[in-house]
Amino acid sequence: QAITTGGVTYREQPWHKECFVCTGCKKQLSGQRFTSRDDFAYCLSCFCNLYAKKCAGCTNPISGLGGTKYISFEERQWHNDCFNCKKCSLSLVGRGFLTERDDILCPECGKDI
Repeated sequence: QAITTGGVTYREQPWHKECFVCTGCKKQLSGQRFTSRDDFAYCLSCFCNLYAKKCAGCTNPISGLGGTKYISFEERQWHNDCFNCKKCSLSLVGRGFLTERDDILCPECGKDI
């Protein structure tokens, strides 16, 4: 149908504002932050739930959007704020650390393993 007011342009194509929706949840994307994958538009929540890696500390998605910093080690990732010693909660960002099974430890807490 013809767009008379309030249209949206995405990938050089015109859309009615009401028709430009998230591929996942169908929420309107006009005026919202969104991203795309394989030419499909997603709200940030759906994109993160479908495609983002999960933090080994808090299990929430790591979006990496907007310059979000994260730590990656072997097959796991952590938000910077979640990369802490399992025993004393010291931030391990930029520091040495040890691993004990799934836990990460500062050198002090890990000296007895």
